[in-house]
Amino acid sequence: MLKTKYFLSFCIPVHNEAEVISLMIKKIQTDLKKILKDKSFEILIVENGSTDNTLSKLRGVKDKNIKIISLAKKSHGLALKTAIINAKGENILLTAIDLPFGFSDLNEMLKISNNYPLIFGSKSHSESVIYTSASRKIASSIYRLFLKKLFSIHVGDTQGTVFLKKTDILPILKFCDSSNAFFSAQLAIYSEREDIKITEVPVIMDKKILRKSKYNIFSNGYEMLLSMLKTYIDLKFNYINQRRLNDFII
Repeated sequence: MLKTKYFLSFCIPVHNEAEVISLMIKKIQTDLKKILKDKSFEILIVENGSTDNTLSKLRGVKDKNIKIISLAKKSHGLALKTAIINAKGENILLTAIDLPFGFSDLNEMLKISNNYPLIFGSKSHSESVIYTSASRKIASSIYRLFLKKLFSIHVGDTQGTVFLKKTDILPILKFCDSSNAFFSAQLAIYSEREDIKITEVPVIMDKKILRKSKYNIFSNGYEMLLSMLKTYIDLKFNYINQRRLNDFII
């Protein structure tokens, strides 16, 4: 049985965030103490390929509940996977350093966390309040349509925040190999294939800290499309073969 040290691992992949990293770490610490009260937590930051002084600022952080991991190359997907593997909490939240939804997502997730091993903070939820450009909305709608048609998953948006139970999700990590943001979608895809219960909760975008997205619709969208196609092919062939091998070994 997996041994855990904390109630929650608050995990954040970062790339070139030197301007905000110190301020946001303090904010996260303060707010988590209020939300979790007497429950223990760690903050796990996975720096990946930053070219500014993000890493040097992180190395200056001295706190026993803050863990820093550095990856040589930029890889959002690998940063998320590394966070899950190294997290010491029984519960894990994967989010962004700018906290786009404040803590509205975490509050909702904690209410139902005992019933669902995988929960997504969903911008497509009917009760969500979001602020984004028309082009971004169109691109997101097209992406979600492809996701639903190809994989028939039962959540509308996998690109927000993610709350998961480590013991339930670890077995499917070997199938989740995307190096980009499609990694979160893979968590949903393979969880449903393994009959792991998933759901989504509404989010409220925080206008006070809203900033321009680093996501490029064309370059990042192309990378995610390639990952989507690869995953579709893997599901048709490699996934089935791997499952048969596992059954044989057991």
